[in-house]
Amino acid sequence: MAKEPTSIRLTDAQKAGLDAIGRRQDRSRSWLVSKAVDEYIARNLPSDETTTNGGEPQ
Repeated sequence: MAKEPTSIRLTDAQKAGLDAIGRRQDRSRSWLVSKAVDEYIARNLPSDETTTNGGEPQ
């Protein structure tokens, strides 16, 4: 699935939290944010409207 760059603004605390999690899980900040968006969409849209990356790593 094609990916498109998206810009977001994070607080220093959010960035530090993502970086700490990323180090523990050996994942990029981008991957973590993408997973968080997938989970948010899954919780907030009916399944027939959901379009995510299917849990595939970047």
